Amino acid sequence: MQNVVNSLAVLSFLGTVLLLFAFAALLRMVRDLQQAAAKGPAPAGTTPATRSVPRFASGDERPTFVLVVTETCPMCRERASRLMEVSGAAAGNLVLLSAAERCAEWVEGEAVTAIVDATLLGTIAVGATPTLIKYSPSGEEQWRRVVGSNADLDAFLEAAPVTADERVTIR
Repeated sequence: MQNVVNSLAVLSFLGTVLLLFAFAALLRMVRDLQQAAAKGPAPAGTTPATRSVPRFASGDERPTFVLVVTETCPMCRERASRLMEVSGAAAGNLVLLSAAERCAEWVEGEAVTAIVDATLLGTIAVGATPTLIKYSPSGEEQWRRVVGSNADLDAFLEAAPVTADERVTIR
């Protein structure tokens, strides 16, 4: 019986040693990623410095704000509703972009232009939705932000102030 206990103890010790080596390798990978992130952005050839979309150029010298949404995203629907609410106070032209016709129904009216175009959506290449992209009057992309709350959308649009009821509190 003592031999069995000793064998189990040795095996558990070896297992612990193997886990330590695996943990050390994982830690090294994390450190390498941290060093790569600390060096700054990727080289200039990997991503375009500016993206130009002539379709979003405005003739009125105001920027164009494009909210990219998907039909299966509940937060996208909420942001589209808020986009309609603040459309009068927005500092630019408002566009809702999606690949699904159903999303265009979320912003019925003239205040927000709904564009359903899967090809354009693929060209813009948004990684997460809802995302707001600001285009200059000439159609050059200025920035893009993931919109996590109505307060974020208001701040990005430089629209009407957010009420206390709409602020998101993280606890």
